[in-house]
Formats: sequence, structure tokens, C-alpha cells
Amino acid sequence: MNIEKLNTGLQRWVHPLSKFMSHVSSVILFLMMILTILDVVLRKLASKSILGTVELTEFMLVILVFFALAQTEALDGHVKVDLIMNRFSKRVQGIMDMVTQFVCFILSLLITWSSLVYSEKMRLSEEVTQDLLIPIYPFIYFVALGCFILSFTLLIKFFMATAKVMES
Repeated sequence: MNIEKLNTGLQRWVHPLSKFMSHVSSVILFLMMILTILDVVLRKLASKSILGTVELTEFMLVILVFFALAQTEALDGHVKVDLIMNRFSKRVQGIMDMVTQFVCFILSLLITWSSLVYSEKMRLSEEVTQDLLIPIYPFIYFVALGCFILSFTLLIKFFMATAKVMES
């Protein structure tokens, strides 16, 4: 079936990429932890702070969150409240899962697009951080990339839900 071939093709490149991005996210978390510890220790022992720690932590947090989204979705790690859904039949649950995955896919694509537009505006305005003068727009591209890969993960899950509904 064509949906299965398309789904398999998407999975071949989306899952390794989302796993890689999740590993990058883990490294960023570790670096953010080290930076924060060093900043606190230096403040307590030497009464000095690392310039730009807050800015760097903010940027690291952006990468951490948006690079982990797709892998978390692939592993069903996002919070779901299925208090009402469990009362419906498996077929209705499958249809609702299909609708939910598709709506989330569209929303994720819209976030990707609007992030790209916003990033371009920030690039043209040459917006930088206050202390370290780091341009802001590249980090908005990270948001767009994370949402873009998330959207394809959601598309894969939509195809999987569609296949389940077709089988039942």
C-alpha cells in the first residue's frame, strides 16, 4: 500500500534525525548544567559571575526543548489525558487519534512557518543579546527545525493511526 511505503520512507530519515537531535539536546542539558554550576560556584567563592550566563542558558534551553520534541513524540512521551477516550470503542479512539495527529501536524507546520518568518525579521533587524551581543535569529531557526521534524513525526503517527483505522 502507498501509505505504508510513504510511512516507511519517512521513518528512515525522520527517526534517526530526531534521535540525533535528542542526543544534541542531552549534551546541551549537560553543558547548561555545567555552566550553571560554575556560575554559582564562582559567585559564592570568588564573588564573580560568568558574563552572559543567563543569555547562554536561555539559548541552550531553546535548543534543548525544541530538539527533544520529535523524539519525545516518537516515544509517546508527551502527556495524554485519555479519561474520556477510554470509554469509546477502539475504532472511535483510532479515528480521534487520526484527527488529533493530523491537526497537530498542521499546527506544527504553521509554527515552523511562522518561526521562519519571525527569524527572518529578527535577522533583518539585526537583533542581538544585551551582554554577549549574540544574534537571536539563529536560535529561532532551531525552533523552526525542531518543529519541522516534529511535524514529520506527527505525520508518521497520523499514517500509523490511519492504517489502524483501515484495518479495523
